[in-house]
Amino acid sequence: MYDMWAEHDPAAVDGRVLLWHVITKDDASKSLCGRLLQAGRRAPVPADTEEDTPSDRYCSPCMSTVRETMAAADH
Repeated sequence: MYDMWAEHDPAAVDGRVLLWHVITKDDASKSLCGRLLQAGRRAPVPADTEEDTPSDRYCSPCMSTVRETMAAADH
């Protein structure tokens, strides 16, 4: 299982959009897309909701890597 990392989306017009990355299993300071994860950039996830908000986005390169890894494991 992979862990996720939320940060404020730098491409968003308002700062409330979260961009989710997948953390590598062997190095918790990097995401699967190669982004260095710095504690100061980690966004707090609202505790009052367990569901994604409509403004959450997922890092496409991270998600592609997860899909490829799962597809390879099926073969």
